[in-house]
Amino acid sequence: MQVVNSQEKQTNINGLNINYKQIGNGNIPIVLLHGWGLSSDKYLELARWLHDPKLSDNKTECSQNAENIKPVGKIFQPHLSGGLSSSLKFQIIIPDLPGFGKSDEPDENWSLDDYVEFTDEFIKCVMQKRGFELVKNILKKMQSGSTALTGLWNQQEKKEKIILIGHSLGGKVVIRYAIKYPEKVDKLILTGAAGIKSKLTVKQKIFSILGKTGKIVFSLPVINNFRKPVYKIFSKIAQSRRKDYYYASPKMKEIMKNILAINLTDCLDKIKTPTLLIWGREDTTTPFTDGKVMNEKIENSELVIIDDANHSLPYQKPKEFAKIVEAFIR
Repeated sequence: MQVVNSQEKQTNINGLNINYKQIGNGNIPIVLLHGWGLSSDKYLELARWLHDPKLSDNKTECSQNAENIKPVGKIFQPHLSGGLSSSLKFQIIIPDLPGFGKSDEPDENWSLDDYVEFTDEFIKCVMQKRGFELVKNILKKMQSGSTALTGLWNQQEKKEKIILIGHSLGGKVVIRYAIKYPEKVDKLILTGAAGIKSKLTVKQKIFSILGKTGKIVFSLPVINNFRKPVYKIFSKIAQSRRKDYYYASPKMKEIMKNILAINLTDCLDKIKTPTLLIWGREDTTTPFTDGKVMNEKIENSELVIIDDANHSLPYQKPKEFAKIVEAFIR
């Protein structure tokens, strides 16, 4: 794979200092929103694979038992897409959402809609900067006597819309975003996306009770010294969001509760944007059955399930993930 260096940048959105990564300088913008407790750093390898121009010449390497709810063969057929030329290049932009990575925490107790509005402001900001870059390129072309100005303007007009990728928490944000701002989204990719509120399993209920009583137990002298190592073991066994909640700041804990309380199941049929769903079969945080529900409710959607992959799919199998996305987009 060709090595593409990422640029770390900063901007200010409504008084919050926001850190983000930019990979590549292509004319097709892809904005990726990360999961809870993560940051842009986790997705750099995926971003580099997405940017790699050689992807357009490769076939999608889905596993032998990968499940496509609307079967079109092992090679994903992007019949929902507009057939973009393989010569087009991508620019991947990954913000650290407020409260994560190197970005500031929100000043208030944010809701899901606050993250949606932040996303809209962030996209406006980075798209404006892309516009400045286009003007620079045009000036350079003029100085060199090139006659390719019309093509540059056409590229900008075509890319007023963006491609959105959302993982876990980020998936929940971009679902709501695509519903509220459909005119701004060209393609939507969801992976391990939150949004389907299911009943707790018996195992989850048991660990939920243990988690609440554990706060009392670990408040006792001496036992308190064992709190962190025990919670680490507990989190791995539970395979739930409790670890994320435990390590979050008081403000982010409240925000997490706000967002988890939102059930988007009944809103999914409002998404009209061509949508690709990519799920790991071993995902226990947002099980692949959630992906099936989304596939059934989102009219213009495709679902690909990858064996031997879990909730970490985008950075667990970045090459395979990128190839599936690239086939859908082009």
